[in-house]
Amino acid sequence: MYDVRQVHFEPTQLCQASCPMCDRNKNGGEVNQHLTDSSMSLDQFKKAFPPSFLKKLQMFYMCGNHGDPIFAPEMLEMCEYIRECVPHIILSITTNGGARKPEWWERLAQVVSFVNFSVDGLEDTNHLYRQGVVWKNVEENMQAFIDAGGRAKWTFLIFNYNEHQVKLAEMQAKLMGVDEFIVKKSGRYVTSAALEKKDSHQAMDRKGNLTQLLAPPNNPEYKNKEIENYDEIVEKYGGSMERLVMEAPMYPKCVQKNEIYVSATGLVFPCCWTHGQVFKWWRQLEESEEYQLLDKCGGFDSIDVNIHPLEDILKGRFFKEIFNSWSEKRLRTCGIKCNLAFDPFKAQWQ
Repeated sequence: MYDVRQVHFEPTQLCQASCPMCDRNKNGGEVNQHLTDSSMSLDQFKKAFPPSFLKKLQMFYMCGNHGDPIFAPEMLEMCEYIRECVPHIILSITTNGGARKPEWWERLAQVVSFVNFSVDGLEDTNHLYRQGVVWKNVEENMQAFIDAGGRAKWTFLIFNYNEHQVKLAEMQAKLMGVDEFIVKKSGRYVTSAALEKKDSHQAMDRKGNLTQLLAPPNNPEYKNKEIENYDEIVEKYGGSMERLVMEAPMYPKCVQKNEIYVSATGLVFPCCWTHGQVFKWWRQLEESEEYQLLDKCGGFDSIDVNIHPLEDILKGRFFKEIFNSWSEKRLRTCGIKCNLAFDPFKAQWQ
């Protein structure tokens, strides 16, 4: 087991948005039937992350797998607790920024190292992907956070309908006092099950009505290079993505970053991807490879920080089985996300 130096924590499954490429929703429509809108309480959090564990960390970040951190009722208090325990830690959250009052954001600015605001366009386009997010709230909250001394990053996910606004958004970010403007080139144009390249992704609303057709940008500068080179890369493995996933050299990102993931319900996994595979809306839980492995290792209770100390879970059978699989028959998820031949996730930032 590697020494954990950073934690990816998801404090809640709640979110007001229905982003079409997020597993919380069925393409932006009906909410994932496996979710329970759970949030971890401050008391649960303190039990899961005692000062003795937090003091070993270099970074702690809250980012949604199924929810937005700012919807956790006691998220701010969790941040204050972390900062009190480890004054020097890098502490951040990633959010759509469209909830809470400006006063709350002013208080947050005194605690976190930075906030990564996921804002994909301007007033006339942000809602086309961030469905349900009100622009006025985003703008007010970002400005309140910045004016209170907070360090803000603006991550702009590029589609063909908002690519003409990248420079305008970057100018607005500078005017607002944003510390860093980040262009993100989506790597999600590969189907989840078959791993086949797709040209677009159809969004829908909560009522099942078709909304925006999501498509990659036209400007080569904004394209995800791995997605663009999909055919050429796969051809090196006989045209089989399955062969690539299982045979290509692999370097697990959890090991690279000395990181673990903890869910809103208290489940501990090596990463958000292995956790997310269990709860895919398009299949039953028991159909996932991760669930089947977990079932052999003691089930959900065996990796629940509400039941067992975090460090005991990390030494437990589930983590050992996953690590052993890397040199034997790797989990498909590990092969997809951590192979060194095809990495559209990494290419999002290149």
